[in-house]
Amino acid sequence: MGYSEPELDKIARLYDIRIEGQLQLFLSRMGKCAVGLIGDSQVQLYRTSWTVREHLLFQVDFFSQMQEAGHYGFLNNPFVFSLVSETQYYFLQTSLSDAVYHYDSNTDVVTETDADLFAFLKLLADENRGVLKVFTCGDLLRII
Repeated sequence: MGYSEPELDKIARLYDIRIEGQLQLFLSRMGKCAVGLIGDSQVQLYRTSWTVREHLLFQVDFFSQMQEAGHYGFLNNPFVFSLVSETQYYFLQTSLSDAVYHYDSNTDVVTETDADLFAFLKLLADENRGVLKVFTCGDLLRII
């Protein structure tokens, strides 16, 4: 389950990101529901309890952490799509490419991974193969 074109336009404006390439395909096909492949513990977009407020605050907090750490070169319309262990952020620079970047908030280090968005999502799904996952759905636009 994914977002419609009008919803993607709203998300782009609200989160100040560019939605194209692999991000557009991902959000339009499975942006709302993980379909049992990946749980909401790794992809916070699927957290059912989060409203638009929590999603926005999460993205703003990430942006602030990056600024405070002096990582201005990585702030090209960033969009965090995965948070692992509450300190490992995986994000796209949406104005650049489909490359996935990793920010470790414990060490304040940013690195470009060897994966694009689809390869990273496949890696998450492969890591969780055989683990029982609940069908989870979230919504980047849900107000209540």
